[in-house]
Amino acid sequence: MNVRRCMHLVVVMSVALSACAVPATPVPTPDSTPAPPATTGQPRFEAADCWFEVPDGQTAECGYVSVPEDRDMATGKTLKLAVARFKSARSTPEPDPIVYLEGGPGGSALRSGIEQFNQVYAPLLENRDLILFDQRGTGYSQPALDCPEYKDWVFSVLDQDLSVEESERRGNAVLLECRSRLVSQGVNLAAFDSAENAADLDAVRQALGIEQWNLYGISYGTRLALTLMRDFPQGIRSVVIDSVVPLQVDLYTSIPGNAARAMETFFGACASNAGCDRDFPHLEQTFFDLVDRLNEQPATFPITLESGEKRDLLLNGDGMLGAMFQYLYITTILPFLPRLIANASDGNYALMGYLQGQLLSQYDDTSYGMHFSVQCDEEVPFESAAQLDAAIEQYPEYASLAGKSIFDLCEAWQAGTSEPVEDQPVSSSLPTLVLAGQMDPITPPEWAQLSAQTLSQSFYFEFPNAGHGASLTGGQCPIDIVLAFFDNPAAEPDITCIDRDMNELTTEPPANAFDITLVAFREGDMGFSGVVPEGWQQVGPGSYTPSGSLTDRTAIVMQAAPVAPSMILELMTSQFKQLGSDASFEEAGTQRANGLAWTLYSAEATILGVDLALAESGGTTYMILMQSLIDERETLADSVFLPAVEALQPNP
Repeated sequence: MNVRRCMHLVVVMSVALSACAVPATPVPTPDSTPAPPATTGQPRFEAADCWFEVPDGQTAECGYVSVPEDRDMATGKTLKLAVARFKSARSTPEPDPIVYLEGGPGGSALRSGIEQFNQVYAPLLENRDLILFDQRGTGYSQPALDCPEYKDWVFSVLDQDLSVEESERRGNAVLLECRSRLVSQGVNLAAFDSAENAADLDAVRQALGIEQWNLYGISYGTRLALTLMRDFPQGIRSVVIDSVVPLQVDLYTSIPGNAARAMETFFGACASNAGCDRDFPHLEQTFFDLVDRLNEQPATFPITLESGEKRDLLLNGDGMLGAMFQYLYITTILPFLPRLIANASDGNYALMGYLQGQLLSQYDDTSYGMHFSVQCDEEVPFESAAQLDAAIEQYPEYASLAGKSIFDLCEAWQAGTSEPVEDQPVSSSLPTLVLAGQMDPITPPEWAQLSAQTLSQSFYFEFPNAGHGASLTGGQCPIDIVLAFFDNPAAEPDITCIDRDMNELTTEPPANAFDITLVAFREGDMGFSGVVPEGWQQVGPGSYTPSGSLTDRTAIVMQAAPVAPSMILELMTSQFKQLGSDASFEEAGTQRANGLAWTLYSAEATILGVDLALAESGGTTYMILMQSLIDERETLADSVFLPAVEALQPNP
C-alpha cells in the first residue's frame, strides 16, 4: 500500500493527516505569459553514489544537476537537484524516457518511493528508462526545505484533544519558526515555485542529453507538468497527468465541496452494492454518528509508527473526519473503509491504528518549507478567506477540513506572489492522457475534465471506485492504459479493462464475522494432515481462503519442503519486501505438537497481520502461514492458526 502519492494539505492536525507527435507551442492569451526563467549555460550531470539502496533487480545511475536558485539574478546561489535514472531491462529501450513528477508540493520521489519501487514504478521500465528526481527544496536535493520541528510538534500532541482552531494556531507558529530558520540560513523562499521548478526540469533533460521525454505527473506533479508544457514544450513527446490540479482552480476554497462530493460518492457506492449494503447498512449515518460521538467523547488507542515505535493517539470527531478524507486518497484501502467505520463505531480501532501510523510517515518525506513556499506564492494569493467562508456555509459539516488559517500563515510566510499567468489555464496540443479517480477527495474528476478542455490532443478517462493517483496504485488496469499511451500517444488507448476490473466496490466482511468450525484434511502430495476452517475453499496445494479467491486478504497456507527452516523464513521476508513492505518476522514463541517442535513468528505487512510457524523433521520443513487483516488477527490466530499448529502431523 502506498500512502504517499498525495497532495499534502495541513488540515486538522493536518494530515494525522502523487507515433511521435510534433510538439506545439502552447496558446496562451497574447500578453499574459511572461518569458520562462532564463537558463545560464549548459547544465551538467555530475555522477554520485545513490542516496538509497537500489531495489533488487534494478540498475540506477545517480547524480546531481546544478541550477540557479533564482534565474532572474545574473549571479547568485546554485541548487543541486538529486536525479536517478533507472534503466529499462529491454536490450534496446526507446530513446524517450519517462520522467516522474512527484506530488506535494514538497514530496520526495527518491526519499519516499524507493522502498516500493518494484511494486509501483517497475512496470514503467518495460520499454523505457525511468527518471526520478527530487524537485528543488525536497528530499535529497540541496538544500532541502525540511521542517523537522513541525514533525516533532505533531508527534508531541498525538495524545492531546486539541480543537481545530488551537491545532492550526499552534501548528502555524511552529511552521513560522521553520521559516525563520530557513531564511536565516540564506534560503530565498520566493525562488521556490512551479515556474522555477519547470525550468529545473528542462535543465535536467538537457544535462542528461535527452532530446525528448515523456512526463508523468500525479497531484502537484500535474501542475508542474502543465507549467512545463506551457514554458518548455520543445522537450516533451507526451504527457500523462493523473489527479489533476489545473492552474486556474481555487484549491483551498474548494476543499469543503470536494470533500462532500467524494464522501457522498463513496457512501453511495456502498449503499448501491448488495454485499456492502448487507454487511454495512446505513454506513453514512454510522459514520457521522461516530464523528458526533467522538467529538463528545474522544477515543484513545495505540498506533505503531513506521519505525516500530508504539504511541497513543487521541481521536476526536474532527480527527475522524480528517482521517476519512485522507483514506479516500488511497485506492487500495477503499474496500476496507466500510469495515473500518463499522469497527470504529464498535470501539475497535485496530485497523485504523495501523493506517494512522502509516499516514504519519508522510512527515518524514515532505519538505514543508517547499510546500508552503509554492502554495503561498501561487495558490493562496488567488483565493480569499471570504470565498472559504462561503464554502463552509454551503458545507458546514466539513468546516473542520477547511484549514482557514492558511491565509494567515501565507501572509506571514512572505514567499512572494506569482504573475497572473499562474492562475490561468494551460493550452497545448501535446498528446496528453488525462486521468481521474472517482472518489478522489482533493482533485475531483471535474478538474481533470477542465484541464482536458484546453489540451486539444488529449484523452480523458475516469477510474471508478478509485482515489488519488490511481494510475500508480489502482492495479494492473490503470498502468496498462498508461503504458499503452506512452507507446502510442496518438492513439486512444483500449480501456475495456476499466469496466471489467474496476466497476464494483468489493468490500471485506465485518471483522470477527467468521463462524469457524475446523475440519480435518489430508495433503497427500506433501505428506501431512491437519485442519482447516469448514467452508474455506482450496486455492492451491495446502492453501485455503474464505471465498476461494486468490485475492482474499485472509488465508491459511500449509506446506512441506526438503529445505531448512531458515530458507523459508528468508523467502517469506523477501516476498514481503518485493511487495513494498518492510515486514520482518520476529520470534513469537515455541510449541510442541505431534512430535514436531515449532518456532512461531509474527509480522505486520501493510494492513495485514502475518503469523508463521516452522518445524523441521527428518530433513523436511513444515510451514503454516496465516495472514489476515490487522483487526481480526487475534481472533483468527486463536481460532485457526494455533489449532492448525496443534493438528498438523506428518503422514505415517
